Amino acid sequence: MIKINKRINKICSYVNSKIIADIGADHGYITKYLFENNLIDFAFVTDISLKCLNKSRVNLKHFNDKISYLVGDGLEVFNDELDAFLPANFPKILPKQVIIAGMGGMEIIKILSQDKEKIFSDFILQPQTNVIELRQFLTSSMFEIQQDVIAKEGKMFYNIIVVSRANKHFELTREELLFGKTNLKEKSKDFICYLNYEKNKCEQILKNKFVRDINERLLLIKKII
Repeated sequence: MIKINKRINKICSYVNSKIIADIGADHGYITKYLFENNLIDFAFVTDISLKCLNKSRVNLKHFNDKISYLVGDGLEVFNDELDAFLPANFPKILPKQVIIAGMGGMEIIKILSQDKEKIFSDFILQPQTNVIELRQFLTSSMFEIQQDVIAKEGKMFYNIIVVSRANKHFELTREELLFGKTNLKEKSKDFICYLNYEKNKCEQILKNKFVRDINERLLLIKKII
């Protein structure tokens, strides 16, 4: 069994379907954790190239009869008939949740935009960058943000956003756009650590020169804390 880190544990805590897709799976640690803890029955594991996908195959070899490995760009791997990817004895069904973790926010936006027919409805996202831009895209594209939390691992902070498709647009306040609505509501220990980290960073920048956006961010952080 792999030694699980806090980021992966938090992502997996939001999995509520027995059939998932792990897009850009890299080493496949998320999928491996899900199988080892009997949280899923089947997984679609994808990556951009065969070389990348083989890293997952090595770590997931004990679960090969429960995995369909797909090479391709994001959700475009599902453009073909899904029946071709599933074992003969497995129900012909789409993944109920799609996990896209460890990518930049702009790359995640690109992948979500590939689902033009809105085949997939539930996503767990973990952007490494451009979190604000991703939140803006989600709300303008009729995704409802169910959870938007920070997970601290060592010195790193990871945003995890759980969303579902909806039939209307959602608005976020300025604070929710910058910091995540669940974070603001629950004010977890990890989120407070993140705010203090950001506060110190903003103060260091403002010591050297005044930057309006940084000053605005600092004032909002002080208001939240």
